[in-house]
Amino acid sequence: MSKFEDYAYTKAREGILAIKDKIAADIYAVSFYYSFDEDDPRQAVLSVGYNTNARWRACTPATGQPPKWPIASDSDEAKWNYAFWLQDEGEACNIGGARADAAARKEWIQSLGLWWTDEQQEEDFDRTIELGDKIGERFVALCIAVARRLHDDGVIAQKFGRPVPILVHELEYHDEIAKATRQANPKNLAAEFEKWIKQM
Repeated sequence: MSKFEDYAYTKAREGILAIKDKIAADIYAVSFYYSFDEDDPRQAVLSVGYNTNARWRACTPATGQPPKWPIASDSDEAKWNYAFWLQDEGEACNIGGARADAAARKEWIQSLGLWWTDEQQEEDFDRTIELGDKIGERFVALCIAVARRLHDDGVIAQKFGRPVPILVHELEYHDEIAKATRQANPKNLAAEFEKWIKQM
């Protein structure tokens, strides 16, 4: 367990516990959306958010209604595709955007031996691509570990009064997203999300 994992866990925990109870009662899933600012893995960001049943219903098409933003193609897409979620309105916290986050993240990457400078990138671009891939893999693993701790420590059950799946994802959905989400949650909690990905 790294200092940065503890840092991310604490921020995620505080962000989730700060969600208003009235909203929490309507939340069916938490989002761990990971991204890399400017496509630079050294600027990895975890956005912790959520979606509500109300938003899901609002984006689900009525019988015979054609999809047109913000209406999804069907109920499952409205429920599980992050593109239709609340996003900014539904963000509990952001880990990686603030200056303090950046310092903690850089220290973590350096501790893994994966940091590089812009000068080194100019000298050996292919090498920094390899390092970046490794950072991405480690960051996803960190997101999974934080999600598991939130479940194991009872934070999720305490806040929502029930088990709620945490989806570990990027904008595109594929088998690795299903796998990461499976690892991040108690057994079968994210089975419906995994099934949706499989059927895509």
